[in-house]
Amino acid sequence: MKKVYILTAIMATLFSCGTQKNASTVAPIAGKKIVYNDLFTGKTMRFDFHHAGNSTTEQYFFDRVIREGMWAGSEVSLINPFDYGEQHFRIVDVATGEVIYKNNYCTLFNEWQTTPEATTSERSFPESVIFPEPKSNYTIEFYARNKVTKEWEKRYSQTVNVADYNIVPGKTPYESVDIHIGGNIANSLDIVLLPDGFTADEKYKFLASCHMWSDALFKYAPFTQNKHRINIRAVWAPSNEKGISKPGTGKWVDNLLGTRFFTFNSERYQMTEEFQKVRDVAACAPYESIFILTNTNKYGGGGIYNFYGLGSAGETGKTGEVYVHEFGHSLMGLGDEYIEKGNTVSALYPEGKEPWEANLTRFVDFNGKWEKKIEEGTPIPTVAEKGTTEKDWKIGAYEGGAYLEKGIYRGWPECMMKALTEFCPVCQEAIIKYLDYICK
Repeated sequence: MKKVYILTAIMATLFSCGTQKNASTVAPIAGKKIVYNDLFTGKTMRFDFHHAGNSTTEQYFFDRVIREGMWAGSEVSLINPFDYGEQHFRIVDVATGEVIYKNNYCTLFNEWQTTPEATTSERSFPESVIFPEPKSNYTIEFYARNKVTKEWEKRYSQTVNVADYNIVPGKTPYESVDIHIGGNIANSLDIVLLPDGFTADEKYKFLASCHMWSDALFKYAPFTQNKHRINIRAVWAPSNEKGISKPGTGKWVDNLLGTRFFTFNSERYQMTEEFQKVRDVAACAPYESIFILTNTNKYGGGGIYNFYGLGSAGETGKTGEVYVHEFGHSLMGLGDEYIEKGNTVSALYPEGKEPWEANLTRFVDFNGKWEKKIEEGTPIPTVAEKGTTEKDWKIGAYEGGAYLEKGIYRGWPECMMKALTEFCPVCQEAIIKYLDYICK
């Protein structure tokens, strides 16, 4: 349920973003080999900031730098090669000018920019990124896509002195519980599951939900075959009150992470705007990917690439499938493949611009997606004949996806990202490539 509100603000982001600095285009990254032990301490650094603006502008305001526990990411894969997301950041060694770390992501602020509220007011969202702690002084640089051209533009930078006594020591007040350990931290995808709306006497209810989440993930290929390189841990952090806020019905709950329904006035869009608090709790376990389980029977959730995923932990029908669907968004930014009847225009997927998502195309720049998997002679658009089944289908270009009926294509008739079924061959291959990168 990513971006469920876009029909209410279909033209809100058809303008380029402003910044507090002149935007500059992205600089290339040199191909020099990065030796982890020479450049990094083995700890995690966290850079907190506020992301502010309206539908056409954005600014970044520094908050704090925090030194957290051991680095859970790869010591080899330090420059994200996938051109995913609406944002990315770089760590530049001051002494050499070399980029020593880069990662891509999306944010809730990016989604808010497409809402009607963003056309008439300005807001600030707390945000945060993590990276391996450098041994030497570094500059952190933030880049964002131009909303019209989709090209990367530099938005903000700040230099950090590693000896600065204002760097805050991280705290880990909550218990970490192993749910599934498949491999060593450096060569595995490390997932942390967080609770919200579970009170002190509901620890085992939350942990049961964590095991259900794990079971659901490993039910589906390609995660089934990759259990040996995925670790899942839970952090037990109780809330003062049970349940999740539902502002549209007048119900507010004092839960730890601030999760709520009616995000951006969409009833089933269940998210939190308190991301730095999410980071505080997640830091109690080694992690690369965050998923929040909420104590509610009401269906809803969301997933934002390299930010966090979220889903209801109660009896909500296809709970496991929803978890996995949202994790597809949050792990690697897979796009929704379903269609909203009558929807022909999207500010998120403008005509003439190739979607960055691995499972969607407008044929503007199809290279590197699934074009080599399409057999010669396959008709484009590809059509699954009525009455046929998966054994009859072939990889092609099936029209409709990303909420649009026309002009955008997916690789397979059905998919977890469309109808809560198995991941299609296109998505499976994209996930495997991403896991191969993370688990080096």
